[in-house]
Amino acid sequence: MMTAASSDRWDSDFDVVIAGAGGAGLAAAIEAATAGASTVVFEKQGKIWESSTAVNVGMVAFAGTDVQQRLGIEDSSELLYQDILAVGEKKNDPSLVRAYADHQLDTYRWLRDMGVCWAKIATAAAGMSRPRGHFSDPLDMVRILKRQAEQQGVIILFHSAITGLITDSQQRVTGVEVRERVNTTRIRARRGVVLATGGFARSAERLAAIDRRFAGVAATTGLGHTGDALRMAEPLGAYFRDMEYVKPSYELHVSGDSAGDICLIFYLGAIIVNKHGRRFVNESIPYKDLGMASLDQPDGVGIMVFDRKIFDKAVESTRKASATIPSENFVLGLDAARIRLLVQADTIEELADRIQIPRQALKETVERYNSGVASGADPEFGRSHLSASIGSPVRIDTPPFYAFEAKSHFLATYAGLAVDAGMHVLTRTGYIPGLYAAGESIGGFHGASYHSGAAVGQALIFGRIAGRNSAQGM
Repeated sequence: MMTAASSDRWDSDFDVVIAGAGGAGLAAAIEAATAGASTVVFEKQGKIWESSTAVNVGMVAFAGTDVQQRLGIEDSSELLYQDILAVGEKKNDPSLVRAYADHQLDTYRWLRDMGVCWAKIATAAAGMSRPRGHFSDPLDMVRILKRQAEQQGVIILFHSAITGLITDSQQRVTGVEVRERVNTTRIRARRGVVLATGGFARSAERLAAIDRRFAGVAATTGLGHTGDALRMAEPLGAYFRDMEYVKPSYELHVSGDSAGDICLIFYLGAIIVNKHGRRFVNESIPYKDLGMASLDQPDGVGIMVFDRKIFDKAVESTRKASATIPSENFVLGLDAARIRLLVQADTIEELADRIQIPRQALKETVERYNSGVASGADPEFGRSHLSASIGSPVRIDTPPFYAFEAKSHFLATYAGLAVDAGMHVLTRTGYIPGLYAAGESIGGFHGASYHSGAAVGQALIFGRIAGRNSAQGM
């Protein structure tokens, strides 16, 4: 912690200073500038496409949109609120979930009016009781946000890392220390500082402190996600929420290293087996819970197994989505790149041979699963739907058969600084004046598990709230 007693020690000053040029930081910048605040964004990475928002899969959870209405999907902010609480096992902060629900539709329209294109489909994924996954090109979204911010007069500086917070004698955050390529400067924030530096998926030390196994899990998140916001705010009395619920996601191909290698075809009907050829989990649960389950399997691998019916459904889903967004972002389908990652065979036994698992075990597993589907019950794991309460399981019986070998990875960490619904960073006895946070830097929203699409959603929604409040010094 550093202190500054007089303004003559500042190198420059702004009303609002923002750390991070991802979705949360740029949304905060736009709102702060719209409110009349002079605003600067410092980003330690060199490119706009190195943020977590830019490298995510492009799905955002919205309810009551024009896309859903055209598809005849009845959804509402209240149902979304209840679903996020339910999947979080009510360990989440209701005030944060309420803030998401109350502001999500306005944020969808804000993005649409800004020029963000949404696919003409809404998909169902983890935690959803209605199909509400809206897809866009995430890199295009970040570019649009950056352009909008600059049009509002926001200064965005890359290769510029905020390394420390500066406080006055009253412990109010009044500025930041910034390390640029060769210089270190002190920037005054007259009204507020917003921390939007992302999570800590690239901090092996923090991950290992939660679970020793996590240190060896691949990270596919933004390159700068090393826990900067947590490191800077903790000495000021900030505390963390949801750290005990940090989990990797299951969906990344065993040879993959980016969002383009992710597939969620189990939500379309695939089963997941281990290297012994046995199912080990209910495939309809959130993919972060699947991530934990797969860590306990041999080599940490889970293999999605499915047939031609499910393959065709996935390809058709991608065809519909790709009219609006790049197909590589559509993780609930199959594009050419993902198809090349599949192993294919004419029989289940031949498929087992090709992925080097016991053929009799896989044959018995598929037969047992198909029998359960036919009887309307899954006695092993209780799978009754494809995702949450949506969709019915289908038999895997139509050749050819396919396998997608996958492992867990950290696309995000979903835990961090405790904040209130105004995005003020909290201490155990109050809040830190002048300090706000949004995006993956915060905790308390997701709770025990993850409603798909809510991470990017909360980054944008809460970033806007942080920007407005910091501009007003509230």
